[in-house]
Amino acid sequence: MDRRTLGLSLLLATTVASAEAIPSLIGPVSDIKVIEDGLGPLQENCADFRVSPEAVADFLRHAILITPRQEHDWYLYGPCQAHGTFNTRYGQWQWQMLNMGTARITAVTGEHFMLADPREESSLEDQ
Repeated sequence: MDRRTLGLSLLLATTVASAEAIPSLIGPVSDIKVIEDGLGPLQENCADFRVSPEAVADFLRHAILITPRQEHDWYLYGPCQAHGTFNTRYGQWQWQMLNMGTARITAVTGEHFMLADPREESSLEDQ
């Protein structure tokens, strides 16, 4: 294993969302902030949906880019939400996480992207 591969492996093993960059599909992410969580319907117990910067970092570390159709087919609807910001080399982004394994991120340029954590997949075939 060469030095770059070892360095990347060590970086991927990190679990702390601090000023250090968190590797993700959108590049290194830092300064993760949770602005608000526990949002959504009371009957869905959304007040209990709490996320930390570390949880957001973990999600981003595993996230894949998905389409609305893939979200529909492979992920359950999550009515509970949290939102905040993070930084990349291109500036500050906004994020919104839902409680069933999906999220939306908005770039500084206004483009929106849908992400999902493959660990949360729940296809209709599993029903």
